[in-house]
Amino acid sequence: MQAQRMNLAAAVALMIGGGAVLAVPAAANATELPVSGSGGVVINEIESSGGEPGDWLELFNPGTTAIDLEGYVLTDNSPEDPTHRYTVPAGTVVAAGAHLVIEDGESDLGLGGADSVRLFGTDGTTVVDEYSWTRHAATTYGRCPDGIGEFARTAVATKGSANVCADAPTETPGPTTPQSEPWPGSPAASPIASGVTLAEDMSGLDYQYSPEGSTLWAVENGTGGLYRFDVAADGGVTPAQGWETPKRVRFQADAGQPDAAGPDTEGVTFSPGRPDSVFVGAERDNSAKSTNRNTILEVDVRAATGSDVVATTEWDLTESLPAVEANTGIEAIEWVADSELDGKLLDENTGTPYDSANYPGANGLFFVAVEETAGVYAYALFDDGSAARVATLESGLGGVMALDYDESTQTLGGMCDNGCGGTSALFHFGTTDGSAGYTVTHIARPAGLPDTNIEGFTIAANETCTDGTRAAYWLEDGAQTDALKQGSIACAPVGTPPSETPGATETPVGTETPAPTGSPAATDTQGATPSPGGAAGGGQGSGTETGAKDEALATTGAAHLVPGMLAGLAALTLGALALTRRRDA
Repeated sequence: MQAQRMNLAAAVALMIGGGAVLAVPAAANATELPVSGSGGVVINEIESSGGEPGDWLELFNPGTTAIDLEGYVLTDNSPEDPTHRYTVPAGTVVAAGAHLVIEDGESDLGLGGADSVRLFGTDGTTVVDEYSWTRHAATTYGRCPDGIGEFARTAVATKGSANVCADAPTETPGPTTPQSEPWPGSPAASPIASGVTLAEDMSGLDYQYSPEGSTLWAVENGTGGLYRFDVAADGGVTPAQGWETPKRVRFQADAGQPDAAGPDTEGVTFSPGRPDSVFVGAERDNSAKSTNRNTILEVDVRAATGSDVVATTEWDLTESLPAVEANTGIEAIEWVADSELDGKLLDENTGTPYDSANYPGANGLFFVAVEETAGVYAYALFDDGSAARVATLESGLGGVMALDYDESTQTLGGMCDNGCGGTSALFHFGTTDGSAGYTVTHIARPAGLPDTNIEGFTIAANETCTDGTRAAYWLEDGAQTDALKQGSIACAPVGTPPSETPGATETPVGTETPAPTGSPAATDTQGATPSPGGAAGGGQGSGTETGAKDEALATTGAAHLVPGMLAGLAALTLGALALTRRRDA
């Protein structure tokens, strides 16, 4: 060991662990190295989402003396998990003023969208430094100024070198988890064998019911992978024929370019009116990770015979959604039929109850959740690639990572991840007095579901009920092993219209939402011109609509946020769903 340290001390710089820089001044010697556990080294920069070649973290020695890190311990937010615990090997010495990079492949920490990095001394219990975050940074989190400041989002990733700081706010903890009702089903939730190895960056889930055999869809964001599973009678899943490995969703521009990185797909849904297709939501192009590109892509899954499936239609919603960072955009997507919404949802373009006749050809609305705002936005999509934003919903959570609609209870569930304890917001359209609007209640995750980075959630159709319950599924990001989990939720009461069930919690007060960027101002049907920067509930179309669609594209503000409540969730929660926010992307 002493000889090793002498050799290291004679080096100016040494590359270890796939790029980790071990820098030691040439004049240093073993006697000048502080003993392990003496402190001084800090966590300096963190890449939790899509680094090169993967996640990484950077340590920095701000002192004037080289430090031997042998025996130091690094963990994520699960320090008790031995697979997420990395002990720094012998011979790891960081010179004064030097940076040390530790790759995810070395440590297997599996950093997520709501996670932590903790550095312990050699006793494994004394915290030397730590940092926690509630969502991925579009770039990285780093100390600003380099090595000594507070953590903030950096301007660019600077792996192994001094941080370049952006004029961005320091990351602060998310809001306190709202008071919630208990999970309306069994508290148990356990991993489910799927017969396929999942990718590390799993995101969205959706359950497609069919009497002939149901399907479970899943997506991952690292490569745009789309998974298709057959669902057995007991709720178990196996890869569908021809889908033993996932198929990569491709932008139209990337057709025939197998080396293209592809979309950062975060959610998946389907529309019964288009049985050959599924729709995925993406927040950026993985080949341009610093650029915001919130897009819905329709892909023809029946024609997907190869390893790739190219989008048949693309809807770019970037300009009509609030301006957010590139890695904090669309996180989930869910389609809801017009029959569930007509007369119940308040149309922010007209200020009147939603009327699907105002959006000919749209055939239902697509709801997308945006991570940065924790808002849910309803869109009418048209075959020419144009779109109209119809409504804005406030979740009252720190983030919304998954969406799922339950027709049997007429509730749209939006689930947060471990950034807010796995709590879900349940949106019920229409109010108790019969007016258009929505109310929100919050549901806790099942007690047996770990509070981890769950980014996908869906429940089985009420038609599958057995002994009063049906399957519920969760998908964990950052965990290839046991990522897909199954539990149960109570069946919806037969013959009890959800609108007649009691309930009552106040709809959260709307917060101001940025106006769409670059969309021309529209005049509503009553002649009102939307004000710049409208409020939650206000919004415009994408600016590309034509003809009859233009007549329905006006904003009116936040009048849809009704004060009416559904008191007590007892009956509603029997059929309600809970859904999930972000760990990496």
